[in-house]
Amino acid sequence: MKARSDGTTLISLYHFICAALSLLGICVACAIVALVIIAAASDPSASDAAAAVAVISIIALLIGGLLLVVAAANLVVGWGLWKGREWARVGALALAIFRLFNIPLGTIIGGLIIWYLLRPDVKAEFSS
Repeated sequence: MKARSDGTTLISLYHFICAALSLLGICVACAIVALVIIAAASDPSASDAAAAVAVISIIALLIGGLLLVVAAANLVVGWGLWKGREWARVGALALAIFRLFNIPLGTIIGGLIIWYLLRPDVKAEFSS
């Protein structure tokens, strides 16, 4: 097995951290729903409480679902990079392209990941 470069290790760890932060975001979305339900239950005279709970629950569910997909993608790509898989390099490039839209920090990080993973010596690191 070839030794993993420091840059690849760093990018892999970055994906693991992004996955953990996405899972934390899911917890926050669930906490917001719980707080809205508790607030709506504490004031039974509010006529719009059921509608507010439904709308906020649907929004939180959509955000949580998106964050779950992002977390899973980051975990899979991070693990693949850690193991030196070529498909993970391609997946990391795809995720880096999406990160370019997160101005300004995501643009910088995404650009650096794209630059690093497209270098010939790094491509050779992932070739069988």
